[in-house]
Amino acid sequence: MSKVKENKKFNEEEANWDYAELWDKFPVPARPSVEELQYLENEIKPLGKDAKVLILGSTIEYRALCKKLNISPYVADFDESIYKVLTSYSKEGFINEHFIEVDWLEIDDEDKYDVILGHRGPNVIGRDMLGRFFQRLHKSLKSGGVFYSKSNIRFANDTDSLEKLIDKWAFADDRKYPLFSYIETELYIHCADDAGYVDYPKARKLAKGWLDDKRIKSEDYDLIKILISLSSESRFRGLIYDDEMKKAISTAHFVNSEWMILDKDICSNMPIIKMTK
Repeated sequence: MSKVKENKKFNEEEANWDYAELWDKFPVPARPSVEELQYLENEIKPLGKDAKVLILGSTIEYRALCKKLNISPYVADFDESIYKVLTSYSKEGFINEHFIEVDWLEIDDEDKYDVILGHRGPNVIGRDMLGRFFQRLHKSLKSGGVFYSKSNIRFANDTDSLEKLIDKWAFADDRKYPLFSYIETELYIHCADDAGYVDYPKARKLAKGWLDDKRIKSEDYDLIKILISLSSESRFRGLIYDDEMKKAISTAHFVNSEWMILDKDICSNMPIIKMTK
């Protein structure tokens, strides 16, 4: 992930922004939801304020949860500038955090953490590095420690439902979130190349077609076009098959792996995987 450039003007055609620069515009499920955070709170609270928690990335919501529980988390991100930018988006201050500038594949802790939290961690890991990713984090956990990982997954019995989601939610009166929330995971899966990486030019072409055909509102398109405006060189794996994920997890030898779906309207393809060492 590149460093954030100060005072860089967003240019849709150049499509060269960094995720951190527009993080405040991303809705759930790109960010943790209320239901997810309540689940994690119920899981972590019994461990007490002395629990050792590692957060993969500078996710504001996970850090706010730790603050609420009086836990001083370890925050591991690729670049301190990303940590600082995301912190600036928060409406509350964070103190007593331990920031670690590190590539997650190079984390070298051993038996240190009670809990590891990761939102879409596997989706930013290279295709051939998933096993190493889980092995590193397994090593970092204490015996009985838990890694909670949420990411985009394509299940074996899934069918492409992108167009159905557009028809269902584009003009729905009962939406709780922007349209992007309801179509994001399916859009990324639909537009993934053979290796699972999102083809952003393809996604932009689709969205423009929906607008031209009056299948979505202009205000929804205005947000969508920004959030899918990364360059064709961007490497986000919007599609990971469940068998691939299970195989990668198995190489780390967790004693238990539990998959669960929360927020079914927006996260049917974003399970939380609870892995216990």
